[in-house]
Amino acid sequence: MYMHDLGDYDIISCEEIDELQKLVEETGVLNLPNYISQKAKEWKEVQIHIAVLGETYVGKSTFINQLRGVEEWDNKFAPVGLGDTTLEPTAYENPYNKNMVFWDLPGVGTLKYSKDESYFRTINIERYDFFILMSDQCFSENDAWLAREIRKRGKPFFFVRSKLDEDLKSAEHDGQCIYEVLPRIHQSCTDNLRKANFRDPTIFIISNYDHEIGQFDDLMVAIFHSLPDFKKEAMILSIGPLTHQIIREKKKALHNRVFKIAVISAGAAAVPLPGIDVAVDLAIIAYEINFYMSEFGLDEESLMHLCKKTKTKYDQITESLKHSKSLLTEKSTLKTLFMKIVKTQAAEQVGGRFAKYIPVIGSIVSSCVAYAACVKFLRSEIDLLEEDAQTLVNIVIDKNKKL
Repeated sequence: MYMHDLGDYDIISCEEIDELQKLVEETGVLNLPNYISQKAKEWKEVQIHIAVLGETYVGKSTFINQLRGVEEWDNKFAPVGLGDTTLEPTAYENPYNKNMVFWDLPGVGTLKYSKDESYFRTINIERYDFFILMSDQCFSENDAWLAREIRKRGKPFFFVRSKLDEDLKSAEHDGQCIYEVLPRIHQSCTDNLRKANFRDPTIFIISNYDHEIGQFDDLMVAIFHSLPDFKKEAMILSIGPLTHQIIREKKKALHNRVFKIAVISAGAAAVPLPGIDVAVDLAIIAYEINFYMSEFGLDEESLMHLCKKTKTKYDQITESLKHSKSLLTEKSTLKTLFMKIVKTQAAEQVGGRFAKYIPVIGSIVSSCVAYAACVKFLRSEIDLLEEDAQTLVNIVIDKNKKL
């Protein structure tokens, strides 16, 4: 099985091979399947706390709801546009991962919260992995003070200027060139922060409702890169497939799981499939494919949610999906696709750089061909499902253009 270049992600890293080899030497091969199974689930246990600060009506709640994947009809929807109700730190869990928590924090420089150390004790600053400092105008002196204090404590933070969609509409209404709006906003925000003695700020200008305009993707990539690898993976897998870039990040993260799942599915206890001389646990493969579909928003629940959001019929959406439509409707499809991979391509994947892994992997899988078949099949499914997920994003973009 040849390694493919996946940027930050590989099917199996040198560190993982060393870790597996050490475990084999210490406990034998029998513990490896359980160990690898636990490693594949670790991301669900990672705690991520995200702080969002800003004045009234700047779009904090909308931003939080977007990343939590909830709409106004959901009972877990964070209240929007109700005035300055954030008097205490308010937590909003991600409904799909309770360990990812967004915090709407009270602003500083008020009668209740002065600009001193007591504010950071009140909000428990050590709790948060990073901070979003949000404004819908120019950033204030209080924002600059907060950023300086957060930086002193070694925490990542991001200036986020919201409501770009409203600025563009106003510019268009006034006959201004819309292409000049974003650089003008950026310059104005930068100048204001410099006046408040904050030099060379990085500012992300976004729309909470239309992620294709502005720098929403740039913001998300910057956030991902600010986190340790294990938290980066957890965050990528916990948020919804909101944009093309987030879907690409999900694809990388899912590719990174393939090694673990292939080892488990092709384990020595796997049962040979009828018609081919390869033993795999197809139930594990099916479970993983369902996980991919959920991550890409292609499962039935996610599609129904999208139908309601875009006011589109379910059949219209599924008709646009080239690959996942058959997985949603035909029970036998998965086995058929897997057997095709085994018969035509799997044997060719054994050799080359895979040879050096055989002393470890070969001791716990039913055969190297079975392992290679699982890897090939899972990688192929991820790539095909990613294409369908990108199609869904395009549907949302088209709907937004018609509003």
